[in-house]
This record gives sequence, structure tokens and C-alpha cells, in this order.
Amino acid sequence: MIRTTNSIYAWRRVGLLFAAFFCLALTIISCKKKKSPIGQDALPSGSEMSSAGIDTFQLKTYTVKEDSVVSMDPEFNIVGSYNDPVFGPQEANFYTQLKLSGFSPDFGDLTQATIDSCVLAFEYGGYYGELSEQLFKVYEISDELTRDSTYKRTSTVPVNSQQLVPTSNNQGRITPAPFDQAVVGADTLNPQLRIPIDTTFGRQLLQLAEGSTNDEDFLQNFNGLFVKVNNGMQSPDDGSIVYLATSRPASKLTVYYTQNGDQEKFDFIVNGQAIDFNHFDNDFSGTRVEQVINDSTLGQEEYYAQAFTTRAKIDFKTIDSLPKDIIVHKATLELPVSYYLESDIYPSSNVIVSAQLFAGDDRKYIINEVTFQPSSRSYIIDLRTYVQNIIKGEIVNNGVFVSPKRYNTTAERIIFNGVNTPNKKKPKLNIVYTKL
Repeated sequence: MIRTTNSIYAWRRVGLLFAAFFCLALTIISCKKKKSPIGQDALPSGSEMSSAGIDTFQLKTYTVKEDSVVSMDPEFNIVGSYNDPVFGPQEANFYTQLKLSGFSPDFGDLTQATIDSCVLAFEYGGYYGELSEQLFKVYEISDELTRDSTYKRTSTVPVNSQQLVPTSNNQGRITPAPFDQAVVGADTLNPQLRIPIDTTFGRQLLQLAEGSTNDEDFLQNFNGLFVKVNNGMQSPDDGSIVYLATSRPASKLTVYYTQNGDQEKFDFIVNGQAIDFNHFDNDFSGTRVEQVINDSTLGQEEYYAQAFTTRAKIDFKTIDSLPKDIIVHKATLELPVSYYLESDIYPSSNVIVSAQLFAGDDRKYIINEVTFQPSSRSYIIDLRTYVQNIIKGEIVNNGVFVSPKRYNTTAERIIFNGVNTPNKKKPKLNIVYTKL
């Protein structure tokens, strides 16, 4: 779920088959802005239908850790930090290029111009956690961002040491307000994060822009910006990570200046052609998540998935014992979650279900996208085609991965109930089939 308002998410048993599940561990998947790190291939089709049989299957659930998630060109750039009471401390920052809003601009005699202000603004796309004051910092990137590089969630790029946010009057201390409209001059705009930038740096940008006939010229002299927070230690439940829609027109760096008595401005924009990537740090040390990652048998009570870091894995090897001459009518995997209404740390509104389908092929193929069901507080996954193709021998049974849909562009995480959960709802699998 991308939370942008205060609203929170608002099966009928069929036929002759019910299957109860036993959970053992965890896993997770990915998401982006302009690319998906999950893969684009589809599950082979298979759609026979007919009457019914009953079987009970054993599930194994656990978490798979991810260390090399590609985070380039995400849907949202993310920044902030919070201390998750289950997953531990989390921090996000991002790197981005800026482009010119007009080529070969003429600002007149810049030595006579007064730089009134400089603001780096990003329209909000949502947030995760509890909104509170954070200390934002911005640095100039000192190395080139290149399109042929593969930037991952752990990638870094060198930056200059000079902090670009003025330190006077605590100007870098900002409480994100994704529900409040922004008033800029006489204009009322969609909610946006507005970070003040040193006016001396704003003048330097104007000088670089004036000497540039196109974006390539400009980027020869200016590599981009690194945006982060510096919040120090936070108590459990403190802080948040905000999602910034950096490719929307309102997201830009604007230099406001006065020339010959006239007030002017020039925009440096972030668009779909600008190279950008998210960096995401987390610390599972001492958490239950770390224990379950290291010992999959501990997933019997609960198991997890988190954007950037982990995927929930569900294995069901016992379906291999089904007769080969059956037609699968329904195969429904229900995965309930641990979540209380109105929590600021909510489960994803949509998850991606993927699987490794072919022997010797480690790629994950998307087989379904599932929406969270608020009435049952669970994800109900249709696996009929997947199970039928396993029975037909067209794909291998390697189980499925479940993870937030927006995997490289949010901080979302999910706590799944295991078979031994103290909560009322436990995971279960229903399969309805006919034996020919």
C-alpha cells in the first residue's frame, strides 16, 4: 500500500477440497519506477476444467534474503529513516541527475543578479512510518552517473563534502507533510517536500546552465545530487520514509533571482531521462527477522517480506504426489498477515507472486499479482494455472515467492502468520480437482 490518505484497506469455500498448511520460514521480491526487477516473462498457460478430489498438503515457509536488488529508475525516490519494531532500523536515500528546463539560457550579468533563494522540491507520492521531524541533507555528486551502470540498493557514488542545505536556523529540519498543500508565491500546489539549498550553490548552477547548449553539456560539469537524512538513533516506531514522485513536473530545483529589479526563476528538472537510483540500508541485527533468515524452522510462528531486502518463500512439495491425470479447478493459497488497523506500518496493498519455473533457470517469473483483502486481512493467491502446469510436467515445482509489488521504490514490509501463530487466522491451501 502506498499511503497517501488516512484510509486503510477496506472466499468462499468451494467444492470438495480443503488443504491446511504448516509454515516454517520466510522470503521477499521487488519493484521500481520505470523498470521492474522481478522479470517480465509470463507463466505458460493451461486451463482445463471439471469436478473434484480432496488432498491435504504440507507447506514450508521461510525468508530469502536479497542483496543485489537493482534500484535504478524507481517509481519513487525515497528518503528518510525509521526504527521498525520488528525489522530494526531502516534508512533510505537517493542519487539523481538534474536536467535543464531550457537550453542556452541567458541570465544577463549574473554578477549583478541577486540570488533570492534556491529550493529543491519533490511532490510526495506517499510515506511509510510515523511523520515526524527529520534532518535533511543534500550533497553534490562528484562522480558521473552512467546509464550503462547497474545501480543496486547497496550502491554508492562519491559526493563532495560540502553540505548544500543551510545550517542556519535549522533549515534542514523538516517534518514531512504529504497531506498539506504547498503555497509557493501566489500558487497553491500539491503537497511537496521543499528543501532549502545554499544560494551560492544556486548561483553556480545558473552559471553552469548559461554555458550549456544542452543537457549533455550541463552534465559534463554537474553530476547530480545526493539526498539523505541524518537522524541519529531513533526509538522503535520513530521516524518515517517518504516517497517522492521525482519525475512529476513539480519535482525540480528552482533558483529564484532578481535581475535589474525583475524577479525571475530558472528550473533544473528531474524527468524520466534523468538517471537516478535508491540506496536502502537496514539492520536486522538482534531482530526476529534475522533469526528466521538464519534458521528457517523458526518461521512456524511468523515469516516476513520486505521491499529491497527479503522475499517470503512458500514451498509445497507434497503436491508432487497428486495424480498426473487430474484437472485442477481451483488452487488457492491464502496467506494471512499480522496487522492492526490504523498502524502506520501497514502491509502492501499489492504483492507480486513469482516462481522459478524451469530447471537450471534462476530467473523469477511473475505468475500473479494479488491485492490485500481487508476483510480477511490476507492475500488470496490463485495458483490454479501454476499447479496444473506442474502436474502436466511443463514447469518444475520450486514453490513461490511473495513480496511487495513496489520492491525497489518503497519501504513496505509484511509479517505473515505461520501455522503456529497465536493469531486466529493461519495459512491454508485449497485445491479442487477432478481425476480423469
